[in-house]
Amino acid sequence: MSVLCDLDGVIYRGQTRLPGVKAGLERLSEESVPTFFITNNSTRSPQAAADKITRVTGFDATAAQVLTSCLAAVSLLGPDDGPVLMVGEEGVADAVARAGLPTTEDPMAARSVLVGLTRSFTYELLGRAMTAIRNGARFIATNDDTTFPTEEGLLPGCGAIVAAIAVSSGVEPVVAGKPNRPMRDLIKSRGVTDAWVIGDRADTDIALARHEPGWRSILVLTGVSEEEGSETAGADHVVVDFPAAVDLVLAGLHPS
Repeated sequence: MSVLCDLDGVIYRGQTRLPGVKAGLERLSEESVPTFFITNNSTRSPQAAADKITRVTGFDATAAQVLTSCLAAVSLLGPDDGPVLMVGEEGVADAVARAGLPTTEDPMAARSVLVGLTRSFTYELLGRAMTAIRNGARFIATNDDTTFPTEEGLLPGCGAIVAAIAVSSGVEPVVAGKPNRPMRDLIKSRGVTDAWVIGDRADTDIALARHEPGWRSILVLTGVSEEEGSETAGADHVVVDFPAAVDLVLAGLHPS
């Protein structure tokens, strides 16, 4: 049994650790429960994400434990899909570089357009992406999350940028991140069969679990979903926070 844990809104908000997270992660480690951090956040490479987990929570995470929507997106691209026009930050650039794919800023030369959250998104970049896609480039989105949680509240997510490109190009993207098959295939490539999915979004984290036999879901109320209701529908369990989710996982390992 593995644990597939979301990041934003589950173990931290921005640069703020959520209560009890370090102890919860250490309990899973002490019980030898394989734990992976599964994130739709496309702004960081796996190493940068692991560094943030370690810095913010105090738990020593490794890059091998982090699976991002960028990795899932790049898994869809083959040698004939370059050069890639990137709309994204470090996470997108790192994944494309590791895949050995060439890049371009010329929309007429691009064979694919890979879109992640881009906090410096501009009208000019929108125009280049639109033109490339209208010219026949593949349109791959790391994720389509409409929002993401921070210390100050919700901010626009990658889905807002993806929607602008889709509307202007007239083409819908292939979406790689949770809960879609590319992310599920990436997770299973790490040897995961049975799993607990811990997250704060019904439409990504909980839906991820519902697609796979043997995967169960725990929704925590510390992120996008802050109270029980329609947003929590479909979760196998709803708990207040990450430590309570760990209690459920470990109770399943050691039934009384």
